[in-house]
Amino acid sequence: MNKISLGLGAILSAALIGNVASAAEKTLTVASWAGPKHAMNSTFFPYYTKQLEECSGGSLSLKVEQGMAPAPALYDFVRDGAADMTWIVHGYTPGKFVTTKLAELPGIPGNAQSISTAYMKTYEKYFAALGEAKGVETLAVFTHGPGNFNTITPVNSYKDLEGMKIRVGGGVANDIGIALGIAGVNMPAPAVYEAVSSGVANGVMFPMETMAAFKIAEIAKYTLTNPDGNYTTSFGLLLNSETYSGLSQEHRDCFDKNSGVDLATVIGGFWDIADDVGMEGALAEGVKITEANAAERAYYTEKTAHIEAKIIAEIDALGVNGAEALAYFKSEIK
Repeated sequence: MNKISLGLGAILSAALIGNVASAAEKTLTVASWAGPKHAMNSTFFPYYTKQLEECSGGSLSLKVEQGMAPAPALYDFVRDGAADMTWIVHGYTPGKFVTTKLAELPGIPGNAQSISTAYMKTYEKYFAALGEAKGVETLAVFTHGPGNFNTITPVNSYKDLEGMKIRVGGGVANDIGIALGIAGVNMPAPAVYEAVSSGVANGVMFPMETMAAFKIAEIAKYTLTNPDGNYTTSFGLLLNSETYSGLSQEHRDCFDKNSGVDLATVIGGFWDIADDVGMEGALAEGVKITEANAAERAYYTEKTAHIEAKIIAEIDALGVNGAEALAYFKSEIK
């Protein structure tokens, strides 16, 4: 009887241990708004999932789901707990984010990695304490690479854009469109291909990666670039706060380890690779790429100069020295 009892006890203990191990395993749902071939879905999230799995010994993982909610709704969607994680375009939710506009200003040169790294440092130093993103943990803020003007008809000068129906993505891009006399059309990125191909818009403000990711090279054959920086777009990688607080300490430590400046740098690197892929696709599709000359760059700077002061004033109103934050941000771009 003693042997039988011991045997049953061992079996029961093993079963209980197995149940505890099973309960400790966690797979979080990521609501992603872009298609499966986009760099965030095809390269970053697989990378990030692997990092979390390795950190946790395989007990923490991610599952990316597309189509759970429209892109402009995803901040509220994750804040309210309908999904655990997402990545958002801050400009898609006007009125909720102000400091994020700093990273979108015209006249900031650099690639996605250099800007994203500097942006995350600036966020941690100046903006994190403001708590603009409610009900979520901001794992990283980052930007895409240099934004361009992509049109269906030839554009050799910023003056050629005046009166054109161009899709703008919210945030500072809206201010730039107004400054240049563009007839701005607002819509989330996934809707752009249909809008341009159907004539609702004559072009789009987009970075080079979209030439492949959103097939823009098929419909917009002219691209105007600027070495000084036309604009960028601010993104956030967000985790629901209740999800985070409900994790085991081990799993919270894994997120803490895989967040911040290092993570923003990694994400920016993936976007730069995507820009290279987009450039290859654009050239293969016969897209004509025009780099603004010195006179055009001076014109663009003049037309958009007032935007910087506007954004600095908005940040000042939150109790943060906007000019100081901008100077720090620019100084950190390598």
